[in-house]
Amino acid sequence: MSMDMGRREVVQAGAAAAAVTPFISGAPAGAAMDKSAKAPQITIFDHRGCSRAPKESTGAKANGPEDEMMVKVASTKVAVSEADAAKALQEFIAFEKGIDGPFTSKN
Repeated sequence: MSMDMGRREVVQAGAAAAAVTPFISGAPAGAAMDKSAKAPQITIFDHRGCSRAPKESTGAKANGPEDEMMVKVASTKVAVSEADAAKALQEFIAFEKGIDGPFTSKN
């Protein structure tokens, strides 16, 4: 198995970490809707070949190429204005119904 990870593998690892994050939170599973407006934020750091010393990781070094790569997953609050939400809703409705003007309850 090769220890050389490409960008594709780094992105796949980040996606897998984001998918698993809700299950390791320690909270019991429930059917209630989460209204906290939080979503996973995935940041991929790839410093391979960069002269800047990476300062994002504080863990122990592995003394290999993985010392120059890191995937950070955080749960952050997503802020969206009412105007942006209304615009997105109109776009979704237009894609679903066809582009036929603004949505009304009589369409």
